[in-house]
Amino acid sequence: MTTSDRGPRCPRHHLAQDLGALEDPYPLLESVRSSGAVVRVRLYERFDVWWVTGYAAAVAALSATELSSDQRHAHPALACHVSPMRVGLIDKDPPEHTLLRGKTLRAFSGARLAAFEQDARTLGASLVGELPPEHTVDLLPALVGPLVERTVSTFLGLPPVVDSALRAHAEQLTRPMTADAVRTEIGRARAVLRRHVRAGGVAEGGHSEDGQQPPGIGMRGHLPSDEWADIVLQMYVAGRQSTVDFLAGTLLGLLAVEGWAHLCQDASVRLTAVDEFLRLDGPIVRGVWRFARTDLDLAGTAVARGDIVIVSLALAGRDPQVFPDSARLDIHRTPNRHLQFGLGAHRCVGVPLVRSLADALLLALAARFPEARPSPACSGRTARRGSVFRGPARVPIDLGPAYQPAPLDSPTPRRNA
Repeated sequence: MTTSDRGPRCPRHHLAQDLGALEDPYPLLESVRSSGAVVRVRLYERFDVWWVTGYAAAVAALSATELSSDQRHAHPALACHVSPMRVGLIDKDPPEHTLLRGKTLRAFSGARLAAFEQDARTLGASLVGELPPEHTVDLLPALVGPLVERTVSTFLGLPPVVDSALRAHAEQLTRPMTADAVRTEIGRARAVLRRHVRAGGVAEGGHSEDGQQPPGIGMRGHLPSDEWADIVLQMYVAGRQSTVDFLAGTLLGLLAVEGWAHLCQDASVRLTAVDEFLRLDGPIVRGVWRFARTDLDLAGTAVARGDIVIVSLALAGRDPQVFPDSARLDIHRTPNRHLQFGLGAHRCVGVPLVRSLADALLLALAARFPEARPSPACSGRTARRGSVFRGPARVPIDLGPAYQPAPLDSPTPRRNA
């Protein structure tokens, strides 16, 4: 919906629905882009924001020191529209962000990353091996969900009681801020889960609530601070859901490509395919929020102190000035400077984990079920409901015959008798 422009701060577009709930949000997004690089938008018929639609303007916004990741810079009249979940690593500014990011990156490298990669490949092969040949299976609950949840929980060092609590509330914490009641519910759930993560499931006496000894250090440390509890909570809730949504969407798209399994034997193709699906239809369809700490000029638009700026990563990835034939899937596209992982100091620290999970998933599925295809019954992509991320609600796949995965030095899988 478009409103006539009665002034620079009058909303030109109204986005009444959350974009993550739409089966195809891109026509609506392109209509916003047609109004300029930075456009005034009314969100959910509740509050006004600046929507950044172009790649160059997105890079400028993500690089601007005048724009903060910290919601405390939002105008008081807008602060009530910001999710209480925006308190993790990606929502902090230097020097606090620099210190915490350094600690986090050290946990995402070296032996811990190698162990995660091995865990992902082992679990991926095991889950694929349990799938029934010649059946149509929804790979969201059968493969993608368990692969991400179990590997991420192990990596973060979460004991069973905490992992169970997080799973039960994860989707609630990623709901869009469409009403005041949502913010209250998210805040209440976050407070409960923060205590779970903070304590690590350890009750008085030094034992966890399930009767086991406290877990090893893992990602969370022996006695995490509140800020570390918030970081772990954000990594699990937001990182897990966005990764599940991305991998699910990638499977639906890639398995429809002729010869996908043969293509996936090439590590470079797996890499470019992952980047292309992130660019074309990544899980962060709405965008990254920033808060103006001072008045500034953004791509020729006057942004006032306290304003909310939303950088549309989805539109940046489809900017025809940067990506030729931007609405077309090209799994060999290079270069591919999409922004789904962010930019600069706030680039997602979980990139190696996401890439490892995608690699493990594609390798295992291509080796075991190279003839798998999306089910003809899946005529379109039904969006997952009620999340700030966008992903399919189902991934129905006709698996076809099962093959015995070939040794690493053999280029061709062997079909079971």
